[in-house]
Amino acid sequence: APRRAAPRRAVTRAAADDQFASAPAPSLDAPAPGSMKGKDAKKAAKKAEKMAKKAAASAAPLQKPKRRKAKTGEKKVDMPPTEAELRAAAKYDAMVEEGGQVYECFIRAKGPNQWFPLGPMAVKQDWMIVPEMWKAEADMKKAGFKMYPALLNAPCFGKVEYGYRVRDDATKVTEEQIREAKGNLNPFEDVVLLERPADGVGAPPEPTLMEKLNKWMNPYGTGKGDGK
Repeated sequence: APRRAAPRRAVTRAAADDQFASAPAPSLDAPAPGSMKGKDAKKAAKKAEKMAKKAAASAAPLQKPKRRKAKTGEKKVDMPPTEAELRAAAKYDAMVEEGGQVYECFIRAKGPNQWFPLGPMAVKQDWMIVPEMWKAEADMKKAGFKMYPALLNAPCFGKVEYGYRVRDDATKVTEEQIREAKGNLNPFEDVVLLERPADGVGAPPEPTLMEKLNKWMNPYGTGKGDGK
């Protein structure tokens, strides 16, 4: 009778004590090597990079962006007065000493708006204040825009008008009186609007937009009526 083969016993062997015995188990989320195509591999790499950036951002402390602040404490250098300013100051002082009349000059946006002081002006006689202010219009406008730059913005856009009144320290309204009146006292009520006199003495009328355009396109004149 044929002999039957004896069953083999399972032999259990201990893991070898080498570098492969302590290797970590592969991640279940990680794809097997060689199982991803080119496009899938790129997508997986981008996803991993995005997750890494997100983790780094969440780990970093939240901070407000720093804004650059202007330097404070710096002293502005005062420019020395020009020769024209020195001459005007000397003329003013001399006229005041000779008994000239002193007026306060103002500027405002065209219309019933608030007046802003420009400074004093001295004249020999009262009737001279109007023509003298028109002669000094360029200087007054320059000073007004420097002192009150908002006059260059909307809705004014540089369109201003001027006013004047006699300087009288005895009747001048004080700040305390303005506060006590609680808005019922107008400290500029006596300011007179500067208007062009009927005899034509004063500033020329402001050119129209078409005249400004023609002058810009023809800076040397058009030859029509220029010699008149």
